[in-house]
Amino acid sequence: MEIINKKIKIEHLDDSLQSIQFIWIPDIGDIRSKLSEIERICNDNTIILLSGYSKKQTKKYNDVNIQYLASMAPVYFLWNEQDYRGNYRDLNALLLDCKVTILENTSASFETENGTKFTIIGLDDVKTNRDQLSFALEELYEDSLCILTSYTEVMDSNISNFKSIQVYLFERSQSNVKRNQKTVYLELHNNKGIRKQNTITVLNFDVMK
Repeated sequence: MEIINKKIKIEHLDDSLQSIQFIWIPDIGDIRSKLSEIERICNDNTIILLSGYSKKQTKKYNDVNIQYLASMAPVYFLWNEQDYRGNYRDLNALLLDCKVTILENTSASFETENGTKFTIIGLDDVKTNRDQLSFALEELYEDSLCILTSYTEVMDSNISNFKSIQVYLFERSQSNVKRNQKTVYLELHNNKGIRKQNTITVLNFDVMK
């Protein structure tokens, strides 16, 4: 699994947003060989986003990778449809034991060194119709920079609820989605090369004034 870098281009007055780092990991069960490299990348402003577990049905959930990641930085988890096909209650318990925050139509708020508030909003699985953006929006700070996250992109983000969303990060898009003109969209599914391996993505803001 390769580690790549991407920029989130936004218009904002706070340059200190550029020190914030997100690490998006699509498959927790397949990253053991990359743990030491992820640790070298992490800093005091790192936030780790786990985009589903995606284990093979024949294998048990393994807490070693998750515990290691949780020792490096705050870790947040997003459900995908494959997770719900397995024993998701066991996975839920494991994540909580490892001090991982599960974003299922909920949000987590942060603040930059210059005082800018930003919020990560996590949707429950879109494919199984568990996503409820309106629930997550109830917890927002006023004037917070809103970053929406989900495993699968929602079909219609050209509606009023999305007017407050500046950035939308997701693992996979869908066909014939409807998008608005204000939100920055970034699909993070990057199967590359002959072996079609998933990639871990390191994300930083590129602030344009």
